[in-house]
Amino acid sequence: MTRSWLFLLLPALVISKQLSFQSLNPPPQSFTLRSAIHLSPSHDHPPLHRVFAPHEQVQFYASTASDDDESSAVRTIRSKAWRPNNPRAYQAARRASFHRKRAARTGEILTAQQEQDILLAQGLDWDEEDIEVPDTSDWRTLDLFAKLANNGYTLPPGDWYDLEGKYNYSSDFGWEADGMRGVVFADPTNSTVVVSIKGTSVPLVGGSESSTSKHDKANDNLLFSCCCSRVGWSWTTVCDCYDGNYTCKQDCLEAAVMEKESYYTNALDLYNNISYMYPNSQIWLTGHSLGGALSALLSLTFGVPSISFESPADALAARRLHLPIPPLPPPTDPKSKTIHSNLYSYSNITTHVYHNADPIPMGTCNGVTSWCALAGFAFESTCHVGKSRVYDTVGRLGWSVDVRTHSIQRLIGTLFVEDWGGGDKDDGQNGGKGVPDESEDQDCEECFRWTFEE
Repeated sequence: MTRSWLFLLLPALVISKQLSFQSLNPPPQSFTLRSAIHLSPSHDHPPLHRVFAPHEQVQFYASTASDDDESSAVRTIRSKAWRPNNPRAYQAARRASFHRKRAARTGEILTAQQEQDILLAQGLDWDEEDIEVPDTSDWRTLDLFAKLANNGYTLPPGDWYDLEGKYNYSSDFGWEADGMRGVVFADPTNSTVVVSIKGTSVPLVGGSESSTSKHDKANDNLLFSCCCSRVGWSWTTVCDCYDGNYTCKQDCLEAAVMEKESYYTNALDLYNNISYMYPNSQIWLTGHSLGGALSALLSLTFGVPSISFESPADALAARRLHLPIPPLPPPTDPKSKTIHSNLYSYSNITTHVYHNADPIPMGTCNGVTSWCALAGFAFESTCHVGKSRVYDTVGRLGWSVDVRTHSIQRLIGTLFVEDWGGGDKDDGQNGGKGVPDESEDQDCEECFRWTFEE
């Protein structure tokens, strides 16, 4: 929900008239640095808003191209998107689903606020819209967004990818010493902005040590573990829901995800800030690791495109956050009676890009002896929301499964190229050229060792 102090930002904003792409291959776009926003996770302080001077602007070019112009902007396609008609009703529906489920189990009397949420949730409806989205079948598009995802970790002159003038660094947002941060990119007309959310700042998982590392780890373990990051008896868990012998209290677990100060809640505020600053813009999301998962969850929430790199599987978090699901289309095969377990695979505009040598998105970096566990992480989820494009780096490049392959910088210039793993074998990898075929995590199973008590 947009907070009252957002209106304090209005004098610093320049609102442009609404523009939109008119073709599948739009002309080159120049993006410029506009401002920085830093938010307190407790919302006890007003946002810090800094307007950058022209000499501080960092310019770079998009790396995608049309068939005729190797220097043109992001290649795009048209796609259907489900968008909630009322964001307040969407969030009320989340809370109402949780509270009704808990009340049915415990016999608790709903509070007046919870009853109000149930009433407001009844107004939730969905709009199916035809929108412009980045073409994830194009390797140049993935190369650009991977660089934008990398640039969410740091500000110039650190490990920054200069893309030679097409997209410029637009604004830094988040918390200096606590919580999320990232980078916003905007074109001169404000018709398109790209929001890059920072991932986990720990060297083991592809980031670098920073003041946000402790909170990054807490959110990783809250969102992507089976039960509060309970891996072994010596672990300090992020919530008190473990009930012994691989048993977890479901109500307690969902309450922890819903009610603790998680990055998802903070991401909602950040997105609302950006959409307030750019009310007439189309917004695209990207991120690496934790940042990619948050981008995907926001994509489901607001019906905007996202491209996530090497992200932990996030369908488990989506379920525990009680994200509402739009009316689903009938199965492709009218004779099919299969009810898919991963209902969040419906989104055609939420894309995960990862490779099979990285145990974090594959859901295999777990167990007390794994490198992730030794670093204090419990990545146990295996089902991704939306669609996935998975590079077979084990079979085609001979990579060993190793958490050190999680770094976004290792993939740039290696996988997102025209011929990354050439060969004749046709296994959904398009011969190792371009981009692997799109797939879905359907009927995947996770946390199968655990029993979740109602």
